[in-house]
Amino acid sequence: QQQREDADAERNRLCSPFRRSLFPGVPPTLQFYCDGHQVLPLPASIRRQLRWKVTSITPLLIRQTVVRSGFRLTREGPYWNGTWGKHIKCFTFAEIKSFQKVNHFPGSFHLGRKDKLWQNVVRSGRIRGERGRPSLPDTFLLPQELPLLRDAWLREEDHCWIIKPPASARGAGVHVVHRWDQIPKKQPLVVQRYVRTPYLINGTKFDLRLYALVTSFDPLKIYLFPDGLVRFASNKYSQECEDLCDRYMHLTNYSINKKSATYTPGGSGDCQGHKWSIRALQGYLEALGVDFASLWDQMTDIVVKALSCAEGPMNRLIHRHTSSRYTCYELFGFDILLDDELKPWLLEVNISPSLRSATPVDHAVKSEVVKDMLNLVGFQLPQQLRDDLDERLLQCYGLEEQDDLSLNPLLHTYSLSPAELLKHRHYEASELEDVEEETTDILESLTPDDVRVLVQSEDELSRRGSFKRVFPGGRHGDGSLLVHRRYYNLLLAAWERRFGHQRHKGVEWLQRLCAKGFHLMSPDTDRVPRAESQSPVSEKSQRRKVTRNVSILSLQKERQHRG
Repeated sequence: QQQREDADAERNRLCSPFRRSLFPGVPPTLQFYCDGHQVLPLPASIRRQLRWKVTSITPLLIRQTVVRSGFRLTREGPYWNGTWGKHIKCFTFAEIKSFQKVNHFPGSFHLGRKDKLWQNVVRSGRIRGERGRPSLPDTFLLPQELPLLRDAWLREEDHCWIIKPPASARGAGVHVVHRWDQIPKKQPLVVQRYVRTPYLINGTKFDLRLYALVTSFDPLKIYLFPDGLVRFASNKYSQECEDLCDRYMHLTNYSINKKSATYTPGGSGDCQGHKWSIRALQGYLEALGVDFASLWDQMTDIVVKALSCAEGPMNRLIHRHTSSRYTCYELFGFDILLDDELKPWLLEVNISPSLRSATPVDHAVKSEVVKDMLNLVGFQLPQQLRDDLDERLLQCYGLEEQDDLSLNPLLHTYSLSPAELLKHRHYEASELEDVEEETTDILESLTPDDVRVLVQSEDELSRRGSFKRVFPGGRHGDGSLLVHRRYYNLLLAAWERRFGHQRHKGVEWLQRLCAKGFHLMSPDTDRVPRAESQSPVSEKSQRRKVTRNVSILSLQKERQHRG
């Protein structure tokens, strides 16, 4: 008896490998921890099913974090749960199984390629105006825009441009030029106006690496980590033309500057060496009287606007090549430069940001990013294994006997019932400019698919750790930046308007629906019940609902007639 009590006490001192959902009938997710934490061991039958596929770029931090929570590392075989690798071809996503997660979305090259990013920014600006564009320096794509670049060149006397290959990384092939004959005219290149007056610290140029996590593009859900890296050039900055070829002066990439004789790795403390944390930079700037909160808001705007610009072409590829919301997530590295007036400029977006911990400051920042990212995206067990978990062990894990333990593909399906599809079409087809007015009643008749999307959204928020969700919500929560009108964005925008400041009430409503199994109703039916309303419907809202129902009835009759 004493040995049993001692074993129970030891289990209580260890961290649980599971985190319960907020909602009944939704499986728990696996919990990840940083080093220094001891995790309660899993039964062998579960450990055998937890495999993490490693690749040539899987960083040590990822490997250590997943092993700590019970995963085994593997390089071969089709049965793995998660992986961290390079971007894969779009058609390859069709081969991913329902219980597997990958760290990319189809089409994320629309952000990672410098030419595609600029094209998406220009397209969004034409539709949404300048307010929908992130701050990027003037850019020209060669060779097709060579005449436009020539016109811009002739209008100026002081020339300073930076040349970048469209798909390069780590500063490869990047050069600063000031003469027309230095620009290759026939090969694919991105030529960008060089920010010649950057903000300097100790006479040195630097940029910021921000980490943004996207868990879905439909609906668009963006999380921004509150810390990141500040990367300094290793030579003092100069605007003289003869110094433009000094890559240690004009480029801030770690992969370049680490080769400099003057480079000093950052320590674990504040404001040391050529690499700081963003929190250290915040303290430095605030000591000078800078309003860092306002500066952070501007950088957040850049992140949201850049991702919004690409959601259209990316969603076309995501819906074409994936069949489950569970499959994809992606961590993006945003490189931002501050000019001498502290205006932030987006330099590029990285679709495979380095998570290697070469310095103490790297480890301090990235270990938290990795842990919170893996928790937020929600890894679940692939099969039901209740027989091996007795009641006492379930209690140690923080679970209950009635909990469903394994992934349910229905909770992540894209499939819609005919009635759900009609509801989507109704709201997406609306021509009203006032999105808030048009979607006031979208929550008054929730479908099972609506509940599944809202449940996933609230569960993610509860697991976000230090990440902050910046979309939906914030200054652009109404979706006005988005080029395309998508039902799920409208649904979440309406949810945030109603429950963003009283989230517990929305969660309680969803909990009641899930307790009845409403979220588990299959879309393979022509008739889908509607959830009860959370609040009284105004007369104006009721009139809109009648109009919508008439519209839906007309669509149903049209569908029957065609059938």
